[in-house]
Amino acid sequence: MNNLLVFSSKGVFSNIPIMIGIIILASLILRIHYFPFNVPLTLDALEYFWYGTEIALNGNLPKGYSFANNGWPIFLSPFFLFVKLNSMISHMEFQRAITVFISVFTTIPVYYLCRKFVGKNYALFGAFIFAFEPRLIQNSLLGLNNSLYLLLVTLSLYLFLNKTRKSLYFSFCISGLASLIRSEGLFLFFSI
Repeated sequence: MNNLLVFSSKGVFSNIPIMIGIIILASLILRIHYFPFNVPLTLDALEYFWYGTEIALNGNLPKGYSFANNGWPIFLSPFFLFVKLNSMISHMEFQRAITVFISVFTTIPVYYLCRKFVGKNYALFGAFIFAFEPRLIQNSLLGLNNSLYLLLVTLSLYLFLNKTRKSLYFSFCISGLASLIRSEGLFLFFSI
């Protein structure tokens, strides 16, 4: 009989903040396990890295880059400016670590977005699925802008569904920021 209490509404699953914390911790441990230490960034992530470090060094947007969306390197540049590491590879790992932490903490707004449509336990299951989805884990380890984009889109949708005047304005602003990160954010921006 005591085993049935674990799955009832009075059991372990009823404390939602602890369950979300466990999901976040477990997904962070999984990402750290697969974290590519001492591996340099490649392709787009490397271009974002160079652009962000040049912003941090020069204090303005550099010339000669042709980015359609430069929101991600602009977001990274204060981190590169204030965090002094001893090597370039350490800065690249730091960029990856930022994407990992953003990806892990996106689980919280995903839970609240799911909560708009389903009950607490199902919303918790939705957050669990998001936290352990293999492609999202892989994207968070690449150092790309996907993690921040997903966080902003999730926040924007959650605020939009709150339907208060203030939250609608914030939703509009956040979707505008998402469109600076990735151009696909324009679809959300115009739909709001």
